[in-house]
This record gives sequence, C-alpha cells and structure tokens, in this order.
Amino acid sequence: MAETAEVKVDAAPAKEEEKATEAVAENGTAAAEGEKKPEEPVEVDPRVKKQIEFYFSDSNLPKDKFLLSKHKETPEGWIDISLLTSFKRMKEFGATVAGVVAAAKTSDFLAVDDEGKKIRRTTDLPDSDITLGRSIKVGKFPLDTTIDKFEEFFSQHGKVLSVRLIKAEQKGSKEGTFEGNAFIEFGTKDEAEKICKSEIEHEGEKLVMAMKEEYLKETAAAKSENSRPNTRKRSREDDEGGEKEGEKEEKKAKKEGGDKKDKEKSGYVSYPKGVFVKVDGIGEGASMPTIKDMFGKYGNVKFVEFREGDKVACVRFETPEEASDAVKGEGESKTEICGTVPAVSLITGEEEDAKLEDIKQRQMSKMARG
Repeated sequence: MAETAEVKVDAAPAKEEEKATEAVAENGTAAAEGEKKPEEPVEVDPRVKKQIEFYFSDSNLPKDKFLLSKHKETPEGWIDISLLTSFKRMKEFGATVAGVVAAAKTSDFLAVDDEGKKIRRTTDLPDSDITLGRSIKVGKFPLDTTIDKFEEFFSQHGKVLSVRLIKAEQKGSKEGTFEGNAFIEFGTKDEAEKICKSEIEHEGEKLVMAMKEEYLKETAAAKSENSRPNTRKRSREDDEGGEKEGEKEEKKAKKEGGDKKDKEKSGYVSYPKGVFVKVDGIGEGASMPTIKDMFGKYGNVKFVEFREGDKVACVRFETPEEASDAVKGEGESKTEICGTVPAVSLITGEEEDAKLEDIKQRQMSKMARG
C-alpha cells in the first residue's frame, strides 16, 4: 500500500508540470506572433530597375505629362509605387511593390520613403530638353519592330538611353500608325552624330538616318508650307538648288546691256532632266516624311511634292542615276506605303518640262521680289 501511495503523490506534480510547460509554450507562441518577422530579401529584377529608372530619367519624366503631373503634386516629387506597378510594361515584368523598392534602393538617383510606398528622384529635373542633340531619327524598319528590338540593334553601336516609336497621324486613330521609324537617344551628342554618319545596314538594307533636331526642323518647315492655301509642299532647294550659271556670263550680260530676259536667266538655277520620280497609288494616311524615308535609301532626296490625302507624289533626287535606281529598286521590292504598293516611274516628256518650267518661274518670281 505504501508503494501505491507514493505513486499517487508523484503523479500529481507531473501533471502540473505538463500544464506549466503548455502555458509557457502558449505564451511563447503569442509573444512570437506579436513580433515582426524579419523580411526575406527580394531579388532585384534588372528589367524592373531599368524601367523605373527610365520613368524617372531626364529622357522621359520631363516629357511624360502624366508622370510629371504626379511628380509635381508634392514638393519632393514623390510618386506612389502602386501606380508604377499598374503600368502595362511593369505588369509584363510581374513587378511588385517590394520588387520596385528593392530595385530603387540599388539606383544611383532614386529614393524610397520610410514606409516603402513612394519613390522619387534625388536629382533636379533639367531646365530644357537635353535629349534633342543626342538623338537620331531612323527608318525604315519592319512594321513588327518593337522598342526592345530597336534597343538591341542599336546597342551594338552605342549606349542607348531611350527609344521612341514614331507614329504617323491617321484619321480615326488617336495613337497613329507605326511605319517603321523611331527616335533613338544615345549617351552623348558626339556618339549620336558618329552613328548618324555611319553606313549601317539592317537586314541587308542601308538605314536612312538623320539627327532628330534637323529632322524636326525639316518636318516643321514642310508642314508650314503645306498649310498655305492652294500651294504644294516645296523645299528651299527648288528656289536655291542646282548648278548656278557662271558669274562670267552674268557679268558679260550686264556689260553688254542684254535684255531683261538675259538678266533673269543669268541668275537662274537649273536642274538636270531625269531626276523626277512619280509615286502613284499611295495609301491613305501617308505623310511627306514617310515617302522621303522610303526613297532615301536610293540617294539624296532633295524634295518631295506631296499633300496629305493625295494619292500621287513627286520625288526629286539630286542626280538622274539616283532617280533611275529608285525606279528600278521599287520595281523589284514593291514597297508598301500605308497598305498599298504604288507604281514608281520616271517623269519624262511634257510633264517633266512643265515641272522644270514651274521651278524656273518661281525662282524668277523670287528674284524679282529682291
């Protein structure tokens, strides 16, 4: 009986110890739940970092009306990260708020707020467009060329900061139509100029390139000319280009007291025959720059006579050889312009004579005005 009593006495404390142990375990669990677990490190996605740095870059933010308006909502320029992750490009990368925070913290010019919800630049925005001088305009690439493909191709030749697809205005479309042309921004102006002067081919075709600033000036001048009532688009070459007749002949005419016609002729700028090319059957939505880009691969296009909505254009080359190459080349390649393949031919005979006479008369009119 004594042994039995001893067993009973020992059993009770054992149960109490179990309860005490359970209580400690429960308290420990509760304490652990109250503490914040250390956050697991988020791997930086280089695509996400590159994209957010582009959003806030000198190349984009000053020109992005929507983001710029958000940037200006606070004195410091904070923008919600949740807004950035809602963008189409970021969704394609599967970007998260945590992923953007991790990427921004490795950037040289971005900062994240203490709560990890907002992001901003740490540098001031430029006072003017610093991208213009270091950008070029290129064409004409296949219509399925993406921004990534442009960047991949030109990264072989220099440091690409940004790519912007050029979309021609089209009735009924707010976004416009991509026709294979783009603006490429490089690291420096010298780099852009060097590339622009290079002989670069894409899929066997020589690229047509120009400095962006020059291209925009030319396009603006063409639009201004086209806005005048009852006029065709003309370029300065029609009034000033070609080979000037010798000064000796002009002096001789003045010395001998030639008639007015001789005096006018002495200042006339002539053009050779065989430089005019007719492009007949152009698709709706085409523009003068589009046509010039298309024929630029054959030589120096001096002028394109075209009004938006027309079906026919006249392209004038610097030499007859270039015009002949264009006719031959397009006869084989049959390049589409806005969905149609136009007929390309040399302008000859009376039509050519009429164009030369028209140029001459306009030059004479300009000379008479002084």
